[in-house]
Amino acid sequence: MRRHGAAAGGLIPVLTWSGLRGGISVALVPALPRFEGKGVLLASTYAVVVFSVLVQGLTVRRVLVHYGVGQESRR
Repeated sequence: MRRHGAAAGGLIPVLTWSGLRGGISVALVPALPRFEGKGVLLASTYAVVVFSVLVQGLTVRRVLVHYGVGQESRR
């Protein structure tokens, strides 16, 4: 985006922070063959994904305010 000059200040960190995490992990872990500890791996994967979605979801407004993204439309 910066190559084309379209990136506003702070846009890249906001997009990185607000991106959903874990979709591939949640899809791949159940597809693994059965082995000892697969249940622990599955539970851990879900816990990490839920935690990251909650933390990122609840703090994205702070990140937007910190970088001043979207304030131009309010003026």
